[in-house]
Amino acid sequence: MKNVTETPILNVATGEIENTVVHRPFQSLQWAAPPNEEKAYHLAKTFTSESKSFGFLDVFPFSTKEKQYSPVYNLQFVVVKGQLQVTIQDTSFTFTVGDSWIVPVGVPYSITNCSRTRALLSFSAFKE
Repeated sequence: MKNVTETPILNVATGEIENTVVHRPFQSLQWAAPPNEEKAYHLAKTFTSESKSFGFLDVFPFSTKEKQYSPVYNLQFVVVKGQLQVTIQDTSFTFTVGDSWIVPVGVPYSITNCSRTRALLSFSAFKE
């Protein structure tokens, strides 16, 4: 990975120093397109573990990430760039830069980019 280095960090559980990736440049992200939705959005996970993950969602202009839900994780989103129409369960919201929201585990949601430019969101997925 380009410009990704490990940093020595103290593991408080073991008392030992472990090398861990604590910084990952945006340019180094591995973007993936979901099957059959190559023109709607890209997703990149920056860090992931069994109980949580973090990353970015890049939604193309006037595109929709169709309704879905997470059966395991609560989801938290923050708008980095763009204007979005978000539906959580049956309620719709309009979000702009700096806005954030949570989608509880099992609750359906969809995200629509309402602008002519790509929308960028950061996300966190976490178990309770």
